[in-house]
Amino acid sequence: MSPDQVLIIIAIVTGAWTCTRILRSPIAEALARRIGGTGQPGGGQDGELAELRARVAELEERAEFTERVLLRERQPGELGRGGKP
Repeated sequence: MSPDQVLIIIAIVTGAWTCTRILRSPIAEALARRIGGTGQPGGGQDGELAELRARVAELEERAEFTERVLLRERQPGELGRGGKP
């Protein structure tokens, strides 16, 4: 099997996997519900869900910032200790 054939097979598999992920995503499901006219599930809970998503995103940002700060503090200390007791 030539390298070109391997690349083509990898491209086809990757494309198929990507299409499957997109078609099974929540966005695709919402689009299908809208096209089908079945409406939105949850009714009036959209505002609460949006608020919770925003809070989770803020918490993720804070956790990432904390991790970065801790890594910055830890790395110089570990490098500076070397062989000292």
